Amino acid sequence: MRSAAKDHARASQGTALVTGASRGIGRAVGEALAARGWNVIGTCRNPRAIAAHDRIPGARYFSLDLARRDSVEALLRKVKDVDVLVNNAGASLIGPAEETPIEKVRELLDVNFINAARLTQAFLPGMRARGRGAIIFIGSMKSELPSPFSSFYSAAKAALRSFASCLRMEVKEYGIRVSVVAPMYIRTTLPQEMQLASRSPYAAAVSRVNESRDRMIANSAEPDVMARVVVKILGRRHPRSFYTAGNLARAQAFMARHLPRWVVEAIMARRFSLQG
Repeated sequence: MRSAAKDHARASQGTALVTGASRGIGRAVGEALAARGWNVIGTCRNPRAIAAHDRIPGARYFSLDLARRDSVEALLRKVKDVDVLVNNAGASLIGPAEETPIEKVRELLDVNFINAARLTQAFLPGMRARGRGAIIFIGSMKSELPSPFSSFYSAAKAALRSFASCLRMEVKEYGIRVSVVAPMYIRTTLPQEMQLASRSPYAAAVSRVNESRDRMIANSAEPDVMARVVVKILGRRHPRSFYTAGNLARAQAFMARHLPRWVVEAIMARRFSLQG
């Protein structure tokens, strides 16, 4: 049987591409991988804007805007092959489903799901030919639990989760590992655009939910906890399909798996002072 040390040595060589690597979870993941010997490629919308002290030592940076298909294809012309892909970059919005413009929904799906899937498609042939590789998706517990006024973000992350589960079965025989890491809240600056119509009947409820979200983020774990999970996945030959990070996420994963759905909905409604 292979030892943990040998697994770590095997996983510590190669190229890892981390999207959204200029801050937060992406930066923490990239920094952790670089420290363990990976050649890290980080992406963000404007690499030139990253301050010197915020750059991952030894990493190369490329521009990538996941809201734009041409930006994705431009990256793929520069980066032909990687051993590890960490689909981390994302965006969020908060607001009533009724009042969110469908154009915003399409953009959110492009960023959080469709173009992450495109990157995955592009790098799979090389991994399959070598008989090894890893694809890690940074998901969210909002894919598992109902979260008011995050309907489209939750739907995008649920699509990502389902995609990863199916992909995992498709590529397992080629030595490619696929996992999702889902926090609930992490102390980071995930962009969240407010969508709220003038004189919206939902305004008071959206405000309560947004304030609750801000409080929970302020009291959440640092991005390093996500990086540790990613490192753990890459150190295993057979990682699980789904991981959580942070105490709140673990508790909510238990709730999502073991409680009746109507109980989960009532708990979430009460948390945000909504009528259950």
